[in-house]
Amino acid sequence: MNSEKNICLKVKVQPRARQQKVQKIGEREYTVRVLSPPSEGKANKEVIAILASHFHLPPSRVKILKGKKSRQKIIILEDGT
Repeated sequence: MNSEKNICLKVKVQPRARQQKVQKIGEREYTVRVLSPPSEGKANKEVIAILASHFHLPPSRVKILKGKKSRQKIIILEDGT
């Protein structure tokens, strides 16, 4: 992903899903299904890992900007240049 600026995504998280999945539902809007429960930040860690893998980024470049305790999140994909 070669970009000159950070990318902001709206993400709806579905914890305790049967399988991990990233689904695009609109421009810069995604649904992310995770296996982990939403306790102790486990689902957030899994969301970061899944999105990092999906966008071919290191997990350190995927940040939750808003919604750490909500299913609706704003995620920033940081530009590496």
